[in-house]
Amino acid sequence: MTRVGPSRHSLTKTVAVTGAEAGAVLGGARLPLPPGSLGAPEIVPDAPGPGLLTVRCPDAWLGTSAARDETYGYLADVLAALADSARSLRATLHAPGVQLDANGPRPALADDPHAMCTVDDAEQEVLVNLLRRHSPTLIALTGRVRVGGPADRAGSRRLLESREHLATRYLAAPGARYLEHHRGELRRREGISDLLRMDVAPVVGRPGVAAEVVIRCVDAQVSLADLRAQALLLDALALKARRMAARGLRETDVAQRVIDTDRTRAVAEGLRAQFVKPGGRDVGADGGGSGGVSARLAGRRLLRELVPELTLLEASALELLPLLAPLELPDLGLRPLRTQDLLGRAAAGRPGELRDCAEAQLCDPSPGGALREALRETSPGRLELLLANWDAFLAGGVVPTDLPAADSRPRRGDHNNRGGRGGQGDRSGQRAQNRKGGGAPGGRNGNGGENRGSSNGGGSNRGNGSPLNRGNSNSNSTGRNDNRGDNGSGVSNSRSDKGRSDNGRSDDGRNGNRGGSGGTRGGGSADGQQQRRRPGRPADRTDRRDS
Repeated sequence: MTRVGPSRHSLTKTVAVTGAEAGAVLGGARLPLPPGSLGAPEIVPDAPGPGLLTVRCPDAWLGTSAARDETYGYLADVLAALADSARSLRATLHAPGVQLDANGPRPALADDPHAMCTVDDAEQEVLVNLLRRHSPTLIALTGRVRVGGPADRAGSRRLLESREHLATRYLAAPGARYLEHHRGELRRREGISDLLRMDVAPVVGRPGVAAEVVIRCVDAQVSLADLRAQALLLDALALKARRMAARGLRETDVAQRVIDTDRTRAVAEGLRAQFVKPGGRDVGADGGGSGGVSARLAGRRLLRELVPELTLLEASALELLPLLAPLELPDLGLRPLRTQDLLGRAAAGRPGELRDCAEAQLCDPSPGGALREALRETSPGRLELLLANWDAFLAGGVVPTDLPAADSRPRRGDHNNRGGRGGQGDRSGQRAQNRKGGGAPGGRNGNGGENRGSSNGGGSNRGNGSPLNRGNSNSNSTGRNDNRGDNGSGVSNSRSDKGRSDNGRSDDGRNGNRGGSGGTRGGGSADGQQQRRRPGRPADRTDRRDS
């Protein structure tokens, strides 16, 4: 029996130096020796820009919890040595994008690139297309903004300002020959001559060097704990692609328009973005619509789909906490929380607190990192509940089925229609409900009507005193309708004591309401909506026609 194992993973941590030259910090550092299972790290100063350092651990194997502890423990020792060298020069080592001096220039942002090794061309093709499909979700999960300056609500400030990153194109066939053809076609059609400009790019293997897939859409994180969680997510995706390739499966193509639209929204809004549903209707400008899915819900679904692979990788809920906290905490009644949010709180504290926190969090390799300590202080019970639920998922090793079909949080378009009272202050929610053929959301209508029943416009509607209508009602309830009003505002096509009113016409000849609006005053429009004149505004079409 053969077990499909994880891939080797070359991970890179990018750090920044404030107060000294990056080359001087590297020259004065006393770096520790790597353990036997790891190679020597590759440290490059002033890359990818001035004042930055990249620390690359090539071909690390992160398939077990013990292997990850060893790798990130050594990486933390390397960063601690660089931090000691920076302190000796009266400088500070911290994550990119952290502004220690509020009056200083804006700090540079960077990425933490990852490279996943593949065993053959077929696995490379599946992995590229799998990561391409989930790239907007990865951007929403890993996007960062600057800390210490003005408030920023962007999803990924680096990708928002970058002109060197492009959405990934679909890889239709494996092999070096097709990649060369693919590169030439992109050069002719879109002017792209380098595949490495894409968020996810394939790299052709050479003699003695395995083929790779490079991921460039992950922002540089403020903590090693965040890097550990995100690398574990990428390892799970690589393991899923390897298992798919072993069974002869391929990743289906997603329309490039959908990828581009979702990526743009993830870069601009992060987890607040609303994604397009492939093959469905696009969402509206107000964030509503039934054809889309929120980035937060897409992230929750992705993590649940990868539970079998995460179980094989010996993952724990505490390791995944930097990913779970912004996704799962809102369902527990808490605000989404990230490690960069903790740095933002430190920036508002005493002078020097941001400097200390930025350095301490950067060198912390423990699972969960500073998020675990912050949640244990503020919400220990809910933290334990979250960790217990996910430890149970990972122990079972099967895809959970507890995820709702839609996001539980109300969308922006639903804030005025939450049920309960439906008076004049809730006029927009009342109109939206009436357009669907229903009545007031429930409770007592503020215009003088009362709905008693189990659904929209159902039950008993009592108004101002017209004949009593019972039975054979076309409203959405199964009870009786008492329509008492001088305008015939009950449900049409019902039998009354004095005969039958046809075509929405009541006893006194006026047009009735076909939607059962719950006794709301008005003229009765064709779509079941009761309209009334507003003071200071021109008359509606219905009012002009009646007059």
